[in-house]
Formats: sequence, structure tokens, C-alpha cells
Amino acid sequence: MRRIGFAIALILASLPLAASAQAPVPSSTPVAAPSIPVVGTFDKSSIVLAFYRSPLWAAILADRRFELNAVKAANDTASAKELEKYGAESQDLAMQQLVGKAPIDNILAVVQPEFKEISNRMKLSSIVDSSVADPKAATVDVTSLLMDWLRASSETRKMAEETHQHPTGK
Repeated sequence: MRRIGFAIALILASLPLAASAQAPVPSSTPVAAPSIPVVGTFDKSSIVLAFYRSPLWAAILADRRFELNAVKAANDTASAKELEKYGAESQDLAMQQLVGKAPIDNILAVVQPEFKEISNRMKLSSIVDSSVADPKAATVDVTSLLMDWLRASSETRKMAEETHQHPTGK
């Protein structure tokens, strides 16, 4: 019985050696590990708030006011009504977006160049609203980077943080 145990032990001990002797020699070419796609996410209400409080939006409104004053001076009442309507609709849209009841397509269109820049710099596969991001995906929050681009003030950042902590209408 002892001989059988010794023989089995000897056979088992020689198996890894035999297996490694038959295994192909690894290539000297390094193999790159597959990279996991990372998705950038942003807090939608923070970006809405930062956009409408940004110098960019202030410039857009200043242009519209200038245009309104010009058409009023020219007695172009139809154009004046259209521009006044734009102002009222913009204010309503901003409120609806802030509470999450309207899409933010107009903001995304303006921020798109920065999305591309951040995606390239951080090697992100995409940037999406955090509320629609796949919970299983590898993500990185880029909200603060977008707020930097929108030149959000410390007051705006504080308001965004409070809005994020106490969401309304969701």
C-alpha cells in the first residue's frame, strides 16, 4: 500500500512539470490588457443652474436685448413681439429644466465642444446625465469640470450643491 501511495505522489508531482513542458512558450510581444470603457457623468440640475447663471448665458441675453432695442427703435413690432416671446419662453424653459421636467437639449448643444474636450482628455467613451448612466458602467463625475467651463461662481456651486442634496420635482 505504501508503494502505491508513493507512486501516486510521484505521478501527481510530475504532472505540473509535464504540463509546463508541453505548454507553448509565451511570446515576447507584450499583450495590452483590454481597457474598460469609462463614462463621464454630470448632475443635470447643477449644469442647468450653472448654465443660466453663466457669463455665456448673460451674453446671449445681452445680444437678445440689443436686438430687441434695435427692432423697437425701428418700430418693427412683429420682431419685437417674437423677441419678447423668446425671453418669456426661455425663462419658463429654464425653470422647467431646473426641476427636471424639460429636456436640456439647448444647454447640451452649447456645452458639446467641452464634452468632446473632456472626453478626449480623460479618455471617456461618452458623457451622459448621471440619472441615465448605466449603474454597472465605470463612471467618473465631470460635473465640476463642466461648471469650470461655464465659469460657475462659488455662489452658483453652493446653490448647485444644495439643489443636489435636496432635489425638487424628481
